[in-house]
Amino acid sequence: MFQQLDELQTGSLYILTGPAGAGKSHLAASARKGGTIWVLDTEGAAQTLRGKRGIHRRIQVLQTLSLRELTAAMESIRTEGKPGDTIILDSISKVFQAMRSYAQQRAGAETNRKATIHYEEHASVNRNMQTLYTELTTLKQAGFHVILIGHLTVQYRADNAGSLRDDGLRVLADQQIAYEADAILLVEREGEERSLTPIIKPPRPAHLSLMHKYPATLASLYPDLAVKEVKEPTRRERRTEEAPQAQAEAAAEPIAGQGQSDETTTPPHLRPVGPPQTIAEAEQRFYARYSAVVGGTSWGDVQRYLGQQLVPPRTTNDWIAAAEQVRDRNQQRNRVA
Repeated sequence: MFQQLDELQTGSLYILTGPAGAGKSHLAASARKGGTIWVLDTEGAAQTLRGKRGIHRRIQVLQTLSLRELTAAMESIRTEGKPGDTIILDSISKVFQAMRSYAQQRAGAETNRKATIHYEEHASVNRNMQTLYTELTTLKQAGFHVILIGHLTVQYRADNAGSLRDDGLRVLADQQIAYEADAILLVEREGEERSLTPIIKPPRPAHLSLMHKYPATLASLYPDLAVKEVKEPTRRERRTEEAPQAQAEAAAEPIAGQGQSDETTTPPHLRPVGPPQTIAEAEQRFYARYSAVVGGTSWGDVQRYLGQQLVPPRTTNDWIAAAEQVRDRNQQRNRVA
């Protein structure tokens, strides 16, 4: 029944929020490279994902606003799905608004006008939302990764003078949502660049910090999958990283003398062909070829070998330039010897 702490295997529960068009649904639907993504679509947003780059290849979609169908779908996912799958509820705000609208109707108010709902209706909304959160938390504890998409709104509070005061940002849902989530992440877009910023509450994952901005990528959400990530380059990156084939081939030449790595002795038909396609691939190929020369697999080892304090490479061109420096340094040492 009980388990050691280091034996616990649970999923995660993130809330993605932000302005319309920031790319919340797109990011959520491309957030895992394995398993299945189960989308509980309450806004029809899943249809906009068709044909977009980076979208997960296995997506199952249910379009509904019914609490009964949502809970039944989550029970079905628990039996048909596997730990490591991702569940996306898009959006939690739409579900919350639908429940409040129904409660207003029960209270006899017009749904298109602001009205206070009575205690019984308010308690009904809370019970329904708690049912939803309990199902989602159960899936998380079973090893599923849960992503809730919520609308961003400003919270106001009445002061002693009777006027309203801006009390900060919040997700359009009840207060329980902040307690249940591992992190609430603000997704923003500036041109082609997207970013993630944990807001409202300190995030539980150790790799995230409150109000610190991160790239809106797979590595920011799930660091354990960072080496598997293939990030689509922006137009600016494509322009700056298009190195001539000759330069890439020169950087990939086997180094002279001792210290050749396993990759330099790999049969030609098994070696990578052409320049690296991603930064992760460039880094992997660099250390596969030169780790024995520089004496390790960290950037600190490279700096010590070259005798310089260098900025870590941030593009494929940077890794190619670093490879050329290490190659030239090694050849120079061999000539002196």
